[in-house]
Amino acid sequence: MRISTISFNVSLPLLGVGLLTLLLSFCFCFYLWRLKRQSAEERGYTRMCPVCLDEFHNAEKVALCPCRHSFHVKCLQQWLDQHNTCPMCKTRVTSQGETTGLIASTSAV
Repeated sequence: MRISTISFNVSLPLLGVGLLTLLLSFCFCFYLWRLKRQSAEERGYTRMCPVCLDEFHNAEKVALCPCRHSFHVKCLQQWLDQHNTCPMCKTRVTSQGETTGLIASTSAV
């Protein structure tokens, strides 16, 4: 059977099924992307500092608590001057002399 001899009654539903499959694939991919993003935000991986609510900028120093929540260095230091817990999840950030339980500062991406 040649492609040119396929009747319109057969080719139109096949085209519709193909387009529907493509549309459903895009919707599913978008859903997975959104789910991954929401999951990352729930774990504290956001693009803004939860203390001052300002966004992180490229090449800006970011402080990480042992629980992996990220903050501006200045914001977290001010918080830790008054509390010894993570501002997000209240995990204890221990102080040992001058060093804290913080992970070394990294640059924002």
